[in-house]
Amino acid sequence: MISKNIDDLYFRYRPVAGHLEGCPRHGTDVREVTRFTWDGSGGERRETTIRYACRQCGVVGFEGTDGDMSIEHTHASQVGYGSKPERVLGVWLHPGPRIWYGDDRGPAAYLVTAGKEAPARPEDVLGKVGWSLGPRHGIRWGASLGRTVLTSSGRTWTSRRAAVAWVVANAGGGR
Repeated sequence: MISKNIDDLYFRYRPVAGHLEGCPRHGTDVREVTRFTWDGSGGERRETTIRYACRQCGVVGFEGTDGDMSIEHTHASQVGYGSKPERVLGVWLHPGPRIWYGDDRGPAAYLVTAGKEAPARPEDVLGKVGWSLGPRHGIRWGASLGRTVLTSSGRTWTSRRAAVAWVVANAGGGR
């Protein structure tokens, strides 16, 4: 039940952002807030998730309704979103989530963009690079153009840098 009592409204609601100590936004609710809705095939609303993120300290939270209310708080280093991008071969890599929480191999995939800002539209993405385990359980990197597998390289590499080089060479001059 949503409390709209005057005392509750002024004194009992608390910041949900959970900024880290030392963050310039600590103690505030200043953050990026976005909503994702998933509709079923019949058009009925199945799930709504609110995401809030602080690009300053990396705190990311998800609050969702899929019949029950679910809440998850984590760090950008685990989900990728909200992390600082990395510059490689003149393009920017925006990390995705890790395979599982705490996996020390890093993000499983990166969106590749020409600019440092996080992609706001699918058209902002030059390509995608990601890793998987090869036949002998070593890490192999794959690449594709665009946000999805619009044009796949059809091959893999032993380094992320080599996969990024393929995207740079095939993205058509930065699109």
